[in-house]
Amino acid sequence: MSQHASDGAEVPGLPDLSGVRPVAPEEHVLFRLAQLVLLLRVVGGPSRPGVGLERLGYYDFFAANPFLVVPADNTEERARLHLAGFDERQLSYASTGPRFANRRRRLQHDVALLVAYDLGRPEEDGWVLTARGAAVADQLTAMYAQQYMTAAEMVIRHLSRLSDSALAIQAGQWLRNPGLLLDLYGAADDEEKLAPGPDPYSPRIVTEQERGDGRFF
Repeated sequence: MSQHASDGAEVPGLPDLSGVRPVAPEEHVLFRLAQLVLLLRVVGGPSRPGVGLERLGYYDFFAANPFLVVPADNTEERARLHLAGFDERQLSYASTGPRFANRRRRLQHDVALLVAYDLGRPEEDGWVLTARGAAVADQLTAMYAQQYMTAAEMVIRHLSRLSDSALAIQAGQWLRNPGLLLDLYGAADDEEKLAPGPDPYSPRIVTEQERGDGRFF
């Protein structure tokens, strides 16, 4: 396949991407699982209190979109977000409300995968990382992982001060549509009802210890 240059001539060796549809990173299951592992590393490590599913849904979305939480007059924190690579314009390609609803609908499916991969588990006080999940989080050393945790720590510092009811009200104001605050324990689409199983977009996650021991199951 060849790509066409601006003058119509073909450029040999380049694939034709004219019919390719751009896909947002959060459309990929593995990307969302990595974010959840990092988020739980910040808020719910193996020896720390967990976080309830409803609150985890807020943390998950706002950690990826921190400018919704940090006030415009908080120049110090907004500067830190800019240095971490976040940009207010990242929200412009889709309205915030539908993005929140889509991400929140997927959360039940994603936390089920955390359990299936032994990365996270629900405890009496909420969701926490397992020891294996903590080991995987330690291996996520890409620049984006550090940037995401910077945003997660900042967002959690703001949101952890709010009670569950106050958080729901505040989130509705940020999203400008309280009707989008879905019940995570209610009915879900067929996609979210799927039990964890073989999925071409959910590859087996292997820790360094397992790789060294030869445990690839």
